[in-house]
Amino acid sequence: MKQASSGISRSVAILICINSIIGAGLFINPTALTSIAGPYGFLGYALGALLVLPILLSIAELAKLHPVAGGLYVYSKTYIGSWAGFLSAWAYFVGKSVSAALLIHKFVLFFQVRVPALQSTPVIFLDIAIIFFFTLLNIGGVSIGGRIQYLFSALKATPVLVTFAIGTLFFDAKNFKEIASLKEICSSLPVAIFALLGFEVICAIGNQIHDAKKNIKRVIVSSFFIVAAINITFQAIIFGIVGYDLVNAQEPILVLGMKAFATHPWIGSLLNGVVFASIVGGFFSLLTSNCWNLHTIANNNHLPGKALLTKINGNNVPWVSILIEASIAVFVLSITANQIPLQNMSVCAQILSYTLAVTAAFYAVTTKATKDLPFWVPLLGLLSCCFIFGIAGFKVITLGLSVPFLALFLLGCCAAVAQQCITGSKRC
Repeated sequence: MKQASSGISRSVAILICINSIIGAGLFINPTALTSIAGPYGFLGYALGALLVLPILLSIAELAKLHPVAGGLYVYSKTYIGSWAGFLSAWAYFVGKSVSAALLIHKFVLFFQVRVPALQSTPVIFLDIAIIFFFTLLNIGGVSIGGRIQYLFSALKATPVLVTFAIGTLFFDAKNFKEIASLKEICSSLPVAIFALLGFEVICAIGNQIHDAKKNIKRVIVSSFFIVAAINITFQAIIFGIVGYDLVNAQEPILVLGMKAFATHPWIGSLLNGVVFASIVGGFFSLLTSNCWNLHTIANNNHLPGKALLTKINGNNVPWVSILIEASIAVFVLSITANQIPLQNMSVCAQILSYTLAVTAAFYAVTTKATKDLPFWVPLLGLLSCCFIFGIAGFKVITLGLSVPFLALFLLGCCAAVAQQCITGSKRC
């Protein structure tokens, strides 16, 4: 599988999506899912996949119709209006910039406590160093495709494949003799569903996929089902091996490793380290794709400084946009110590973008822009968006509002209003 000469090959595009979807959640969620649904936490992923499916199909169809850079902006602008396009792309850009920052923060926290040489350095300094290291790599021409995606995919695949292999030796079907209620399984949805989101990341760089009109929908759908299958299988196998010991496991892979390799505990520690090292893959994919959303917003005259924000270097990287994305990541980590409200609000912003995209898909169907999507799919997608937004919104209400996130979002909206006024005055 080689990167296509005219862009990103379909196989690499799938890896980009998988690296974006599979973050720390797959490896951390077994504890929460076991606490809620016992042996049947894996069914939370199955229900979550069914719930997300109409959203996925709606966005995938739009991606096929419009395989361009900054796709989420284009979808909403084309079928709803210019301001819907801005809100969709800006909410998504800020939300994913924050999510990327939190991934790096988890990576840094894990390794700082385990590497003595790092323990005297403030966490925020390490965050900044890692964020700008990868930012400079991108600006310098380290491609989002090709070998680096294979590297990150291999990191994530290692603990998953080892778990599957251990399962052939230690899996105990007796761990599943207890029957969970439908209520308990449904209660696991708020944990499981957010580990299935991120398939849309490829829409930001749709124009870079080889034969995008043919391949991008296949990329989105294939990567989603691959991840859903991995999540379901991983959760079932790890419970079959570890059982209810997962309830008290802060790092489930470490507990798994210690049980399977009791005489060689370093193997469990190594696998656990690989899990957290693989988080960088999700950050890299987000960093190098999400910047195109800001580039698209600026290129469509929604923000001041279009000439600067749309600058692209010789490596085809919108380097100013990626620097701003990195700066936002540093800003939110520097200004707030409470990461939970930040994460919850970033999810709400991303669901807003989903909702606008699915609404656009409904209009695309009703205006006959596509005949390949039944009208009831985006309608179900809107119901799914409302459900997921309700989960995220409830978390924001109960766990607190992130003022830095809200300030960033409103700052962009104010800048867009100011730009609109300036543009209108010039026309007059």
